[in-house]
Amino acid sequence: MGFTKIGGKWISKDGDLGASSSAAADHEEDEHAADMDFQHEDLPEAHQDAGPSVGAGNQEESMQTMSPFERLMVNRLDSFAENQRNLHDLCVSNFQRIDNRFDRMDARFMTLDEQIEVVQNQIFDLQYADDDE
Repeated sequence: MGFTKIGGKWISKDGDLGASSSAAADHEEDEHAADMDFQHEDLPEAHQDAGPSVGAGNQEESMQTMSPFERLMVNRLDSFAENQRNLHDLCVSNFQRIDNRFDRMDARFMTLDEQIEVVQNQIFDLQYADDDE
């Protein structure tokens, strides 16, 4: 329709340049204010993997060159990844316990099957023993 949304305001593409430039300036001010808010926000500590620390210096250097928002997002993603690893470990351990329970139940059923077979053989023997007399 010929309008563009900049910083939450609709501006005509073909319209007044002064209005669009002031809107763009407002948008830049909003972005700068948002950056300032992120700088004052307490950032969670960076997650360090237990793996080899060969690239640790490079990671710290890249973290320093990131904006506060980027550092915040990297920290949140690291936290998310750690939560996913913990959830995976929990699921694996739960499935292993379930598998062990099935193995024990299978062994019990095999024992019951053997006992039922013994009882059936005894019944068969008793039945034919009565028929022979």
